[in-house]
Amino acid sequence: MNSAFSPDKEYLKWFAALSAIPHESGNERALGEFLVAFAKERGLFVMKDATGNVHMKKPGTAGMEQAPAVILQGHMDMVCVKDEGLDFDFARDPLKLMTDGENLFAQGTTLGADNGVAVAYILAVFDADHIPHPPLEAVITVDEEVGMGGATAFDVSPLNASLFINMDSEEEGIFCVSCAGGRRSRLSIPVEFEDASALSPAQGWALRRITLGGLAGGHSGLEIIRERGNSNRLLARMLDGLKKTFPCRLVSLQGGTAANAIPKESSAVLFIQAEDEAVLKEVKRWEALFRHELRGSDGAGLFITLDRADGEERVFSPESEKRVLSAALLVPDGIASMDKNITSQNLVESSNNFAMICMEEGRVVFQCQTRSSVASRKDELCRRIEILGDMVGGSVEHSGDYPAWEYNPDSRLQSIFTTSYETLFGKKARVEGIHAGLECGLFADKFRKLGRRVDFISFGPTVTGAHSTRERLHLASAENAWKLLLDVLQRIGETK
Repeated sequence: MNSAFSPDKEYLKWFAALSAIPHESGNERALGEFLVAFAKERGLFVMKDATGNVHMKKPGTAGMEQAPAVILQGHMDMVCVKDEGLDFDFARDPLKLMTDGENLFAQGTTLGADNGVAVAYILAVFDADHIPHPPLEAVITVDEEVGMGGATAFDVSPLNASLFINMDSEEEGIFCVSCAGGRRSRLSIPVEFEDASALSPAQGWALRRITLGGLAGGHSGLEIIRERGNSNRLLARMLDGLKKTFPCRLVSLQGGTAANAIPKESSAVLFIQAEDEAVLKEVKRWEALFRHELRGSDGAGLFITLDRADGEERVFSPESEKRVLSAALLVPDGIASMDKNITSQNLVESSNNFAMICMEEGRVVFQCQTRSSVASRKDELCRRIEILGDMVGGSVEHSGDYPAWEYNPDSRLQSIFTTSYETLFGKKARVEGIHAGLECGLFADKFRKLGRRVDFISFGPTVTGAHSTRERLHLASAENAWKLLLDVLQRIGETK
């Protein structure tokens, strides 16, 4: 039975305090001021930069003053989603914390455990006078959820520690030790058009819309390992095949909805000189072929439809059509390489997601999202897109670049965390990388440019349903993560 939440742990009391302060991405000012006041009240060093990031320091406890310093890091902003029709203002109203006895959640809204639980752990450690720990620095960033702007702007030069603990992972017992860097590419292909008036019904031409959909899609980093169908690529393959079977003239193409999502539906409008029955038979042949190819992933729901279209008065020139379809068939898509260093999981090292096709005035534009945990391989994939652009008479612009956090096989933190977890809970810990971006990648790159070697790890309690009103913080896991953090800090503090 659900009830109002009454916190009985210090870190949960701090989480409740944070939940009463608005902190949606872009509106973290009040929470930043709260953190500054918290540090000043305790006589701790604190600095808030122009972006809103907060940096705090706390000396090591007695006997641990000379131990290696540790950075504790999380982000203060949250994704704000509410149930439809709910009278709730994230800029004003405190979250209504609830529990079912096993989980903590917010009534009708996101909870913000991503990443408020990290901030709550930091405050609980920095507030306590009974917890043994080495010298500590806290870095609490803004704007993580909408582009990691806080981490991008943060100046790491004042940081002294060489051990960096990020607390933005969301599954207990899994320690993240690498992340992918990324870059977006916009391939723009100029097209010329011709008058379509000659393609008349009297000569057997019909204007039709072909839609390919029913695929699972998903996050282009986390789900790329599943090798799900890409509707943009599949549609290009089918159009190329249709042109070999029937006279066709392309009118338009579109597909996908976001650069970081595997496209699950795409469509094309074209003139076809053939009876609908014959075209539909060929379309269904392609549908069966794609379903067979994807039978181990998401082929069961795939569909291809043939519908009437109207109102189109121009078609691509044959040369433009050739260049666009050639590019759609050749642009890198899917897994490019697998990670051979982290042997505890099947991890993608490099990939490119052919994410979107859209029509703009006088051009067709492809959007791609490239990811790799090795910077040179990210560069190579982007260079292939540039070369393809040159080959089809187009141009390529890159944006949104963020660096990778490469795996360190000699990580001291990895050894400390796995030993501590297995000793405390009698369960085997897992060490994994993630084929997506984390703030660790930005911080690692900044330290590298300063010539400093900093050891990173990311961990956290189990959080499910993040970024939705189904978000849940598993309370037993939150307690385990807290105990783990304290044990790790003590182990580091006892280092001579």
